[in-house]
Amino acid sequence: MPDGDRFEKTLHGKWWRKAYRQACAGDSFQMLGDTLMKAAADALRRQLACTALAKIRDAVYQALKEKARAGQLNFGDHPLADPFRMLTDLLSDIVSEEDMSLSTQLAAKVAQSVYLELQRDCRTVSAPQVQERLSEAFGWQVIRNQYLAKGREGIMLKSGRTFDAQMEWEDGLSTHLAKDLRKMIDGMFRTDGKISVRAPRRSTPQRKMTIEELHQGIAVLEV
Repeated sequence: MPDGDRFEKTLHGKWWRKAYRQACAGDSFQMLGDTLMKAAADALRRQLACTALAKIRDAVYQALKEKARAGQLNFGDHPLADPFRMLTDLLSDIVSEEDMSLSTQLAAKVAQSVYLELQRDCRTVSAPQVQERLSEAFGWQVIRNQYLAKGREGIMLKSGRTFDAQMEWEDGLSTHLAKDLRKMIDGMFRTDGKISVRAPRRSTPQRKMTIEELHQGIAVLEV
């Protein structure tokens, strides 16, 4: 592998390197997204399998309910409870129970962001809404951790983007993948410890060979 591809060498696991090459080549979000979904699904079935997502979802929802309650029951200007501190403690316990696994740490970090995002509407937020947002955010965090954090500089160099342009590109990619990430992560919210993760069907049609191409000889075998 050429020295210029040193960033690609840091990517481990199925499909990540292909996704890196596609991003460097300027492939569409549709083509790149198909590869990234397969890469993320494989990682979530293996080294980043997370059996604690249901607990983490419930912790976020519990903290949001406490936030709504505290907003109604104030003593002076001070709320009766600190929901974010409560959430942080719950998440810390969950991470410890899961032996500090990387996937659980990533999910816990995302859960704090999801709470902060949803707290403004805490009186109307439902558990399914929390799960939907957590699914999307956790899936994107996996892609950031396993792919963008390691390959971002190389993608910028090959594409000629500035940092600001790269961030805008990543925002667009995140938006493109959001729906598929939600669907894929849904199977991980199980309490029986069984992980079910499947990448969605590819959105780019697979090219079929024509009759003429099928009848062409293979160059290395022709005499």
